Amino acid sequence: MSTTEAVRVAPTPARPQARATWTRWRHPRARLSLRWRLTLLFAAVFALVLVALFLTLHHLLISTLLSDADDELQSHATRIAAQAADPEVLNDPERLRQLVSAGTVGGLVTSPSLVAIRDLHGRVLARSSDIRLDEIAPTRAEKTRLRAGEVTYRTIRTDGGRVRLVSAPIQVNGVTVGEVQTGESLEGLFSAGDRLQVLLIAEGAVGLVAVTGIGYVFVRRGLKPLEQVGRVAADIEANDLTRRLNMRREPVEVQTLADTFDAMLDRLENSFQQQRRFVLDVSHELRTPLTALRGNIDVLLMDPKLPADVRGQLERMAAETGRLIRLAANLLYLAQADTGKQVVMAPVELDLLCLEVVQQAMNLKPGVRLRLGEEDQVTVLGERDLLKQLLLNLVENGLTYTPPGGQVVLSLRREAQHAVIEVEDTGVGIAPEDLPHIFERFYRAERTRRRAAGAGVGLSIVEWVARLHHGTVSVHSEVGKGSRFTVRLPLPPQAGGHTPASLTSVAGVEDFET
Repeated sequence: MSTTEAVRVAPTPARPQARATWTRWRHPRARLSLRWRLTLLFAAVFALVLVALFLTLHHLLISTLLSDADDELQSHATRIAAQAADPEVLNDPERLRQLVSAGTVGGLVTSPSLVAIRDLHGRVLARSSDIRLDEIAPTRAEKTRLRAGEVTYRTIRTDGGRVRLVSAPIQVNGVTVGEVQTGESLEGLFSAGDRLQVLLIAEGAVGLVAVTGIGYVFVRRGLKPLEQVGRVAADIEANDLTRRLNMRREPVEVQTLADTFDAMLDRLENSFQQQRRFVLDVSHELRTPLTALRGNIDVLLMDPKLPADVRGQLERMAAETGRLIRLAANLLYLAQADTGKQVVMAPVELDLLCLEVVQQAMNLKPGVRLRLGEEDQVTVLGERDLLKQLLLNLVENGLTYTPPGGQVVLSLRREAQHAVIEVEDTGVGIAPEDLPHIFERFYRAERTRRRAAGAGVGLSIVEWVARLHHGTVSVHSEVGKGSRFTVRLPLPPQAGGHTPASLTSVAGVEDFET
């Protein structure tokens, strides 16, 4: 057997938490707030710009250093080629070796670290030490270009790393007779580029963190007016539409939004005020003629000579008139709740009030038994008319949804520091999905709409009255078994004690929530 229970705590009703958390994540899968999305977008754009800038700087540095190395190597290669073009030098291996040795003194700035001289057939005539000839052998394309008198450039990979080679032709009387190869390791060049890359990444990371933080601050400051709009919107209730943004000298977009929002609140406030005045006026206007009509019907029913059919018609008219009177009373209390009804607490004997309600509602629904259950003598501080309306609404609700043959029991007992009122019925019960909404204004469960007439305001009045008296109302229900409504009201202090401020204050301070 499934049992469902919903509890409403009236003195401190849960207010919307959007004031503090409207931009926070309320669910693990919640989307990022606009503030963080704008900040991350700003940071991503900045990171892309940094990456493009770093790649450009790295490329320019490598290109510049490589171009300088090519110019230096070409200068040495053409100088050695010019000296080797002398037939006496070209045909003297010893002078060629001296020329190679003189060309490899120092480093890249003054001379290359690798020099080799070849004839037109590729034979090495002189070379510097520690050279693997197979690694620097010219390609077929290079040979073709060298015969045409062009200088060639090539980067090779050796066991010692990358090496840049520049080959210049040796020409005698305009005819290429050999070539001079000069080369230098590029490891130092690329090492400088790698160091620059590490430095740029480190500085970029620091800059990205700083820009993200600064961007977050500016985005937060820019969205602050929107946060104020959210806080005001979260605080606004149907019975308090007096809040306004009143923003001045904000950016054009934000100022337009704020002005539009304030204008909307003005229209809503006027509309709600007109609605409240209408409900209040209609309730007052209906009560007088309905009460007079009920009185006249009761007078007619006092005639013992009435035919049975006429008496039946008048009794049905009296029942419907009573229902309209109770509906008008509920509408009146609803309007009073919206206007912040002020109540001065006075002692009320709940046991006598329960008896009076049972006697009054005894004949509301023939076929359903209404009786008093447990009844203790209990006195609370409150307004008698409001407490009576609370009891009438609970009893009428039980009678409405209890089929013929069932019963409704009204009980009253003292429990610790509270007076406990229970109304238990053997009706249709309340579905679990409807329990969280039964105290909302004008809410009626789909499965009960066709079974009974009503406006859906009775239980909302019950909750308002309970909260007005610093009490609570809860419901325990089983579908097909019935429901039990429980109202807990605080007991007054013992004689001679001080009355708590919460019981003597104006009860209308807490407005009725929709």
